[in-house]
Amino acid sequence: EDEFLDRLEVSEGNGPVDALANALKKALTPSHPSLENLQLIDYKVRILDPESATQAATRVMIEFTDVTTNQKWSTVSVDRNIISASLNALVDGFEYALKEVVASCVIDFEEEFE
Repeated sequence: EDEFLDRLEVSEGNGPVDALANALKKALTPSHPSLENLQLIDYKVRILDPESATQAATRVMIEFTDVTTNQKWSTVSVDRNIISASLNALVDGFEYALKEVVASCVIDFEEEFE
C-alpha cells in the first residue's frame, strides 16, 4: 500500500470533536502506526470575547497522552469557528505526537559527510 495516498475517512465519536479525532487517527495510523498510542484526554473551550456573541473568538485547548510512555502534552488554537479551532488543535497534537518519529528520520548531513 502506498503510504502517500490521499485518504478519506469518516468516524463516529462522543460529539463532533471526538469523531474528528477518530477520523484523523483512522486516516493517519496506516502511515504512522505510533499514532495508535495517541489518546485525547481533555478538551476545553473558552469564549474569549463574550460580548461579541456569535462572532466571539473561541479558544480550544486539547490535552493528549501517549498511552505507552504516559507522556502528556496540550495544544491550543483560537478561531471564531469552534470546529476550525478544534481541528487546528487536533492537528497540532497529532504533529507533536509524531515529532519523535520524524526526528529519527532526519539526516544530519554535516555529520554524515565529515
